[in-house]
Amino acid sequence: MVNKLEAVESLSRPFEFTVELLSDDPNIALKDVQGKMMCVQLVRKDGTMRYFTGRVFSFGLKTVDGGISYYEAKLGPWYKYLSMRKDNYLFHYTTMYQQTASIFGDYGSLADWDWRVQGASTIMTDCCQFDESDRNFLERRWVASGIVYWFEHNATGHKLILSDDSTSVEPIDGAPDVPFQRHGGMVAEDGIGEWSPARHIMVGSVALASYDFKSPHPAMTSLPTVNQQGDVPNIESYEYTGAFGFTGGGRSLAQLRMEEVEAAGKQFDGVSNCRYLMPGRWFRLTGHFDASNTNDDAQAREFLITAVTHSACNNYHIKETEESHYDNSLSCIRKIIPYRAGRDHNSVETKIHGVQTATVVGPAGEEIHTDEYGRVRVQFHWDRAGSNDEKSSAWIRVATPWAGANFGMTSIPRIGTEVLVQFMDGNPDRPIITGMVPNADTMPPWTLPANKTQSGILSRSTPGGNYDNANALRFEDKKGSEQLWLHAEKDQLTEVEHDEDKWVGNDRRKTIDRDETNHIKRDRTETVDHDETITVHNNRTERVDHDEKISIGDNRDEDVGIDESVTIGKNQSLTVGGNRTKTVSKNEKDKIGKNWSINVSKMKTETIGMAYMQNVGMGRLENVGLGYSLNVGMIMSTVVGMNKMTKVGVDYSSTAGSSYTVEAGGEGGSVLKMDGESITLTIGKSSITMKKSGEIEITGDKLTIAGTDNVSLISPNIHHN
Repeated sequence: MVNKLEAVESLSRPFEFTVELLSDDPNIALKDVQGKMMCVQLVRKDGTMRYFTGRVFSFGLKTVDGGISYYEAKLGPWYKYLSMRKDNYLFHYTTMYQQTASIFGDYGSLADWDWRVQGASTIMTDCCQFDESDRNFLERRWVASGIVYWFEHNATGHKLILSDDSTSVEPIDGAPDVPFQRHGGMVAEDGIGEWSPARHIMVGSVALASYDFKSPHPAMTSLPTVNQQGDVPNIESYEYTGAFGFTGGGRSLAQLRMEEVEAAGKQFDGVSNCRYLMPGRWFRLTGHFDASNTNDDAQAREFLITAVTHSACNNYHIKETEESHYDNSLSCIRKIIPYRAGRDHNSVETKIHGVQTATVVGPAGEEIHTDEYGRVRVQFHWDRAGSNDEKSSAWIRVATPWAGANFGMTSIPRIGTEVLVQFMDGNPDRPIITGMVPNADTMPPWTLPANKTQSGILSRSTPGGNYDNANALRFEDKKGSEQLWLHAEKDQLTEVEHDEDKWVGNDRRKTIDRDETNHIKRDRTETVDHDETITVHNNRTERVDHDEKISIGDNRDEDVGIDESVTIGKNQSLTVGGNRTKTVSKNEKDKIGKNWSINVSKMKTETIGMAYMQNVGMGRLENVGLGYSLNVGMIMSTVVGMNKMTKVGVDYSSTAGSSYTVEAGGEGGSVLKMDGESITLTIGKSSITMKKSGEIEITGDKLTIAGTDNVSLISPNIHHN
């Protein structure tokens, strides 16, 4: 049996009813009552019922007096269970309604609610419930979106009502008019006996700022209050809503923030015995002496009930002549003023001030998953609902040591990498990756601690790369073994816009497994202070479009293993300061298109081991300043195709060691033959022979001796046939 009821209910707070119960049984099992639905009925003057229905969250025996056991039950809404469950969960691409429905759905048939929200339909990329109760998560979301809630009761339970427009709520049951009656008026009448309006100085304007990296300029908006506060300064509340606080909806958000302020600017408190009052309803106050200040404006006398504290008791253990008692205290605002609970009303903003780690994820089969901003997706270690793929989170920006307008540094965390995650302004919905850390699956590139003196960068070829496939830049700082190692897994491209200087203190070695191409668009200077050795194992082609000059300070040896061909388009000049020796092991052939001139200042000696042959197409002229000597060791043959003329200015001497023969006229022509014994001149059948012994023979078919003057024959003996 209900003896007393103390009930507190207000907008955007779970109600709490404290019920004193009487029983003749002091041994009621407490756990049998816990969680049960209990309904307390308050009888109104018109005979209708006001229900106070809730689940028993606390039940205990208070005392026993005269055989009567006094129990106390504390009732609360099913919604109170949401305060008990703490969770860590990411909502992906959902609206406020979808988030609410998802959490309420986990409570099955307990959840009885009605969504009367017209706005708040924006799809949110990621919303994070982090280490907080379901109730705190939902309430901080609701109040940030301007959503208010209350409960409506019936005999079997209660329903949670959610709305974003408090100005359109329903009036109280019965008639909306509630009279003002000093000292409560007649006991039989429901009315308000005390009425206390109060104003509070509030800020005069709200200014908001936000930032969105996709439109990288701070967005700002401001809105003044419409309330007239009197002679007070216009104080501005400037708030930075953080990254992505708003984009196009800045003014709407400012409107909500201003309505939070205005809702608390003027409040009305009262005391009444009206049993129809409940939060989430409105009434019209009549008969109050302050009505003249409202110019009899009906709207100014309509009030939204924001909170009611009920107190009721029965007449048990009281004189039978006394009736049961009921009264309440209430808080209101004018109905035309939208009610906004404010972000610190009944929830705490969740902040993550420390650093977390997470694992980079992406689609199956991929090793790098990113977008045009270099963002990645992650799986948080606390996210037990995540599927470790591209659906585990929204895109998250990655901090880099240097970022500019198409310049800076880029290093995209790859799938499987453990990254450091911080949260901008501490907001769990605004993660940003600030670094990467190794773990047992992603060890450092060089074995530690054995290589503790090494540092650098080592990437990995993708997809399908292994330990041997990487680009790398490594610094070895071990004293005496310092080294900088640069490795390109495939191609390396170096671009220098202006000058490049290289200095090597000791040796330099370069090995190219295939081809090398150097293109120097202007001049090239190469200086080798000591020796240079170039070895070409196959062919070599060198092209100089204009002039080439080679200067050798001492000696030069050039060794061609097989053949050498030199082609000179026009002229060649060869100057030898001392001697020149030319050795041709086999044959040498000189082919000169036009003229050939050899100028020997002193002597020229030609030695031919066997034969010497010269072919002159037209004429040949030899000019010898002093003497000309031709020495042939064995045989010399001179062939003249047509004519030969020899002209000697003074003397002409020709010496043959054995014989000398001169032929003219071809076959059957004249022949002059000389040797050590005789000289014979022959032509046809005629011949003249002069012998060493002094004998002369003249032979011919016909011999004629004619003298224009005299013919003399002088001999001791003249024979005639």
